[in-house]
Order: sequence, then C-alpha cells, then structure tokens
Amino acid sequence: MALRYALLGLLTKEPATGYELTQQFKETMIHYWSAHHTQIYRELIKLEEEGLVISVLYPQEDAPDKKVYTIEESGREALFKWLLDYKVEPPKLKDQQLLRVSMFHLIDPDDAIRFLEQSKEHHQFGLQHMKIWQENQYKTEQDKRAALGEYFTSEFGKRYMASWIEWCDWAIEILEEMKENDSFSQK
Repeated sequence: MALRYALLGLLTKEPATGYELTQQFKETMIHYWSAHHTQIYRELIKLEEEGLVISVLYPQEDAPDKKVYTIEESGREALFKWLLDYKVEPPKLKDQQLLRVSMFHLIDPDDAIRFLEQSKEHHQFGLQHMKIWQENQYKTEQDKRAALGEYFTSEFGKRYMASWIEWCDWAIEILEEMKENDSFSQK
C-alpha cells in the first residue's frame, strides 16, 4: 500500500514515465523501500484507475510509445492525508543476510568471513553511490531544504551503509580471533 504514496510523492516533483519513476525509486528510496518495476507499473495503473494520476501517451517512431504520468489534485490530497495521518510503529525488519548470519555457528568460519567480506563490499559500493548522488543533488543548503525528506532519508541510507560496514569489520575480527584460538565448535 505504501508504494502508491512513494510514487505519488515522486510525481509531486514532475511528471514522469514508469521507467523514470523506477529509476528515481532506485536512486532515492532503495535504502528504505524496495519495489520491482512490475510492481511500480501495476500500481501506476491502479492510481490512474482511481483518478489519482493521469497519463498522456506520446508516440515515438524508433522506440515504444512513452506514457507520462502526472499527479492529479485528488492524488495530492490522498498523499497529504496519508502523510498527516501517521502512527509511529515499531520497525519491521526482515533481513535475509542477518538470518544467514544468525546461523554462522553451522558453517566454517572461512565461509562466514567470505560472506561478511562480500556483504561489506556490497555496502561499500552502495555507500559510495549514495555519497556521489548526494553531492550531485544537494550542492547548496537551498537544495537540501527543497527536498528535505529525501535529504534526510538519503543521509539515513549513508549512515546505515556505514554502520553495516563497521559491523562487518567487527564480526570479521571476532571470527579471525576465534579461528586463531580454535574456539569454534564443530558442526
């Protein structure tokens, strides 16, 4: 259900195609919300059926026709109602990586270290990407103010990535110490 509000929020910036919305979603929301492009396109169809967005089809000769979505006033009203009708809820955490980590006692320490090193590399890449994206988006204080929520969530994403990297280093260090002390129980 929240996907619709994410899309409406993106459309408050400017009209966009489904492809552009998918790209914006990946750039601005990936660190706290995920959606596959098919989910995004399905939700856009629903939003249009409900009269919250409209689309205009632009024919193209060398490419498929382009459908550009624009938020309607009713879409803005629904978005603002959702924004202001909030309840702070406990975070919902479903992390398959942490589920695997919780069972490290069942695998060889070297395999666990390899897993953590790969995870660390992934988060380092994400952190670097987010830093570059922020530098391009928020060159001035006015840029930050104009997209305050996006700025805050991107900063959360950076800090989350940095925290994960730090945690990987910590866990790898403990695993290395345990290997040296031969303190792993056998499977």
